[in-house]
Amino acid sequence: MPEFLRIANISDVPPGTGKEVTVGDRVLAVYNIDGTFHVIDGICPHAGGPLGEGALQGCIITCPWHGWQFDVTTGQHCLTPQIRQAQFACRVEGENVMIELPDE
Repeated sequence: MPEFLRIANISDVPPGTGKEVTVGDRVLAVYNIDGTFHVIDGICPHAGGPLGEGALQGCIITCPWHGWQFDVTTGQHCLTPQIRQAQFACRVEGENVMIELPDE
């Protein structure tokens, strides 16, 4: 059964920002869009760039290595509909941002 794990404090990711986090062997990117948290796979599929370190404009993250862009609310690549980053269910419990990791 999937479990929810703490990945950040809500103050670690102010509105309009993102942060890279590691859970086990997964690199994730957590974003705060107007108070709603979104979590996607943090490794850009193009060349492995760190999406959590990219520039966030609205809900669009730009990979800092080669400029690939994704909508953090859906994981969808902005130009190529066939490319989508994995998303993870998340919720806020008190001051904690929690994500649900699927069973391997």
